[in-house]
Amino acid sequence: MKTVLRLIAASLLCLQANIALADRIDPFALAGKAAEAYRKNDSYPEVRGIFSEALRDARRKGELTPDFAIIYAMYADTTRFDGNPAFALQLADEGLALALGAPQPDADMKNSLLVSRAYALADLGRYKEAIETVTITALWMGERFGEAQRKQLEDQAQSWAKLSAGAAAGQALPSAAELALDLAGKAEQALAVGNTELALALASRAMLPGGTGLAPDDVDFQNARCQSISGVAYALEGRNALAVMALRRAGDLLVASPWDGQSKPKLRDRVLTDPGWRRLAWDVFSHLSASAQATGDLKGAAIAVATASAFAEAPEQRFSLLSQQAALAFADGDYRRAEEAFRKSEAEAVESGNAVNAALSRLYIAIAALARGGSTSDGTELRALVQAATAAADVSRDDPQMAEYVLTTAVRMIVTKTNSYEAAMPLAHRAYDVFRQRQTAMASYDAGQEASRRDGRRFLEIFIAGQYEAGAK
Repeated sequence: MKTVLRLIAASLLCLQANIALADRIDPFALAGKAAEAYRKNDSYPEVRGIFSEALRDARRKGELTPDFAIIYAMYADTTRFDGNPAFALQLADEGLALALGAPQPDADMKNSLLVSRAYALADLGRYKEAIETVTITALWMGERFGEAQRKQLEDQAQSWAKLSAGAAAGQALPSAAELALDLAGKAEQALAVGNTELALALASRAMLPGGTGLAPDDVDFQNARCQSISGVAYALEGRNALAVMALRRAGDLLVASPWDGQSKPKLRDRVLTDPGWRRLAWDVFSHLSASAQATGDLKGAAIAVATASAFAEAPEQRFSLLSQQAALAFADGDYRRAEEAFRKSEAEAVESGNAVNAALSRLYIAIAALARGGSTSDGTELRALVQAATAAADVSRDDPQMAEYVLTTAVRMIVTKTNSYEAAMPLAHRAYDVFRQRQTAMASYDAGQEASRRDGRRFLEIFIAGQYEAGAK
């Protein structure tokens, strides 16, 4: 139980400012209750029962907040001590997913869970994964709790290396820097195929503290890259407030002086001259603009897109830049300027041979036309929007999230501007089918699934209202 007691002490020290409301489950009080139960009765099953009941009740009451990561960490360790490392690994991973959902993830809690994860992996004989998990974590734990903690974890990694059947005699372990680069690359691969849960977990693990042997600029680049990956993952899930926070943290590593997000930043010299930093700056500020706009922060979005404009070099980047500028004009109610900008983005997409982007531009042009003039008596703008949405969904069929976005955007626009549920329902039925497919695909990822439901709530309200109206006729 020593690890559990260590986790209680470390976590409560770091999180003692969190005060639970009287009528809510207090995870920190539960941590103390579990430790006291073990001291009295020396019973792992009793402690596990306390944790299991607490998590079940918190989930039922809708109170399973990132603060409950401490319960997952202690539950994972207790379960492993009781001889079930497979379940311990599952608990550690669930706790990590929960902890990373905080607006400002707690580094100490995350690293405690990673230590629990590493020991569970080792108990399962998965020594290489255990070493990969603990190597970077050891640096963070050493920085936070002292060199003795770092050395203990590094020595443990060495002992796992000796136990690994595939390890060559005397083979050096990979450095933290090497592992960080590998993890970030894998996070980007996961993001590319839409596995946001894995991308978030890997990007979090790839963050580096000082003391790695890398130059400070290289550490900042790596950490900005990881925060950017996390921000894009949150945005893909529809959690745009978290996306903005992660991308702002990335932006803070690219600027030469403190930045408030509401004025043009002064960028580091390397950001302006180095190709790798320039690409990263484009990723950070272009995605920050999109997520800021989604949260209603139009000023922040405009600042971010203006900053990103200096790094838009490839055709795809220029298309994205034009689209975001048009979207800001649309948000300002300047539909004519938005339509003109979307036509420029369409021309850019056609010139570069990107059929998806060209179809999206035509959809936006149709939306701007409907927003600007409403539907004429013969329904010309409405029919144009339905046709453009259908075409854009067809060309995006291999990307369910994009197809859902296209269809739900068109449905909301049609109902908002014309109040015609009848015209919207063919698109709504198709959008609902795609929505269900995406929910099924995320069935094992509660955070992503719930974010998708929240993002689609307005569409679902329209869909239900349309079904009701059709049934009433």
